[in-house]
Amino acid sequence: MGEQTEMRRREADESDRRAPVGSVPGTLVEDESAQPTRMLVVDYGPEHVEEIEIQDPYDLKKYIDKESVTWVDVAGFRNIGRIKQLAELLDIHPLALADAINVPQRAKAEAYPDYLFIVTHAPEFEDGSECYTEQVSVLFGNHFVLTFQERPKDDLFKPLRERIRSKRGLIRGKPSSYLGYAIIDRITDEYFPILDEYEDRLDALEKRILASDDDAVADLYAVKHDVFDLRRSIDTHRDSLNTLLHLNVPYLTDEVKLFLRDCHDHATSQSQLCQSLQDYAVSLRELLTAEQAQRMNEVMKVLTIMATIFMPLSFFAGVYGMNFDTTKPGNMPELGMAYGYWIYWGCMAAVVIAMLFWFRRRKWI
Repeated sequence: MGEQTEMRRREADESDRRAPVGSVPGTLVEDESAQPTRMLVVDYGPEHVEEIEIQDPYDLKKYIDKESVTWVDVAGFRNIGRIKQLAELLDIHPLALADAINVPQRAKAEAYPDYLFIVTHAPEFEDGSECYTEQVSVLFGNHFVLTFQERPKDDLFKPLRERIRSKRGLIRGKPSSYLGYAIIDRITDEYFPILDEYEDRLDALEKRILASDDDAVADLYAVKHDVFDLRRSIDTHRDSLNTLLHLNVPYLTDEVKLFLRDCHDHATSQSQLCQSLQDYAVSLRELLTAEQAQRMNEVMKVLTIMATIFMPLSFFAGVYGMNFDTTKPGNMPELGMAYGYWIYWGCMAAVVIAMLFWFRRRKWI
């Protein structure tokens, strides 16, 4: 567990690309450990769709002035020069670009003159066990949508591209703001299977605790901390959605706000589910403590019963273990009795049986 915590701490340090103190606002920080940059363009309308991966940002010029919706997905932040060229071409404010590239940033939503800017975090399981939140930034204006992902290998938006290709749903017939909503909704839905997985893990931990597995305590604390981090991410995501709902900009229509309100409801229910999982983890910790205390009480009860039984036996053994001259008057005549040894053991057995009968009658055992 310590190694996993240390690994996550190192990964967080490597991905922390904040500009140095005193830098010019909007400074982009290059990171050699960042993933190579990939730019995927999807241009579509009601009757057409075109997908292309571009190397030169200026190849995007032929799509900018069209009435169709142009979606540019930038994944990986190693090639800062290409990203700057793309931002200049689309007239992206340096502060917005810095927030998108210099991760991590808090989730937020801001309105610029020609577009909306949203920063949020998408969760996923890494290697099937560790939960990782990837920063995702979304800009959308009248006819374009621009997204930024940290890692190209995690194609978060593959289902959306498939919906656009197959003309499923409303995306092909709606403006760019609807695509912006669809992207945010896709990120919001990512939290549901993660929460279900943590609920299953807590259920499994409950069974281990009831089976007296003391090793469950480390796993329980790990899940508890993961759920806490997840709730913090969900709450900031929900707050950014709430900000979006209260923005009055011409390129965010009332129809899209209806969909965003549903998205906000999902985030609220996820936050409540996180709270329930946290309460579940706390109750499991109390259950574990109670189980440990119960087992300790059982051990102490057995030891107490054994000690109580041996107290009279020790007394008799002490009395008859004294060495006196039996030929003199006033000494123990039992020491000279025939079969005294067996009589002694019979008396001891009778005492033990009587005490056990008494304990049983009092329901102590």
